[in-house]
Amino acid sequence: MIVASVAVVGFVVAELGGFTALFDAVGERNPAMLTVPGPGLFSFTTFLGLTIPWFFFAISNPQVSQRLFMPASLGALRRMLMIFLVFGFVYTLVSVLWGFSAFVAFPDLANPDLATSTLLASDFVPPVLGVVVMIGILAAAVSTIDSILLTLSSMVARDVYANVATRTDDRKQLMIGKLIIPVISLIALGFAAMQFSLIAVLAVAASTGLVVVVPAIVGAFFWKRGTAAGALASIVGGGIFVVAMYFTGNSVLGLNAGILGFPVSAALFVAVSLATRSRPDLAEDFIATADSSLRTSGLAVRPAAAA
Repeated sequence: MIVASVAVVGFVVAELGGFTALFDAVGERNPAMLTVPGPGLFSFTTFLGLTIPWFFFAISNPQVSQRLFMPASLGALRRMLMIFLVFGFVYTLVSVLWGFSAFVAFPDLANPDLATSTLLASDFVPPVLGVVVMIGILAAAVSTIDSILLTLSSMVARDVYANVATRTDDRKQLMIGKLIIPVISLIALGFAAMQFSLIAVLAVAASTGLVVVVPAIVGAFFWKRGTAAGALASIVGGGIFVVAMYFTGNSVLGLNAGILGFPVSAALFVAVSLATRSRPDLAEDFIATADSSLRTSGLAVRPAAAA
């Protein structure tokens, strides 16, 4: 997918006269697009509000962070993260160049969300290459959707149902998870059918809301004084704060929720953790249960290897 996407950039830029001609055309039509942080909406605070939530994307989004538990070794984890960073960087450049190319090639394009599809269907791109890229995009979308569906259904079954039901087991939780998947799918399908032009806005809002879980996740690994009450307060309180900001204009002291969500959540986590006590016995029970499950599966770390 990434090879085909880079190839599309090469074909389109070549058809438009090269990089120099491309950026000259952008500068001639709208010079502000080549400035930092950019024209109109993109003030520095807006740029920062978009950057902070996406910086923590790999931690804050559960369908992504769960992959951190999949690698077989620490080396495999490092390799996965490096590949993820390289892929993200390259595809960011590809997306930006696609956007500039569409701006130059199709100046009358009414909906910016159609830039990619319009570009791939144009005469600038060989039909076979356009089909390959579209199939790759569809495959990437499907892999993302199924990860989100599985993650949300598991969260409802394990984190909600398992804590509310008086008697439950893995079989019942699995059944609940299977029932949740079509429900979420139908909700998403209905929302997509409405064809709101809110893709970018929703993506940013979702990342801003999810960034409030980062302090608790980081604290769980690097701050022994953190407590469950602190984690709950930071996630719930931070989430309420972000939602309240979006409903009241998304501005406090000139700063948006993307900037303030993380520090507010971190402050709640630290303050409530310092005001409450942790339960070492519960932590030890959790570690013992997890270790027992790993040993049963033959995945537990051997003492010699751990040393």
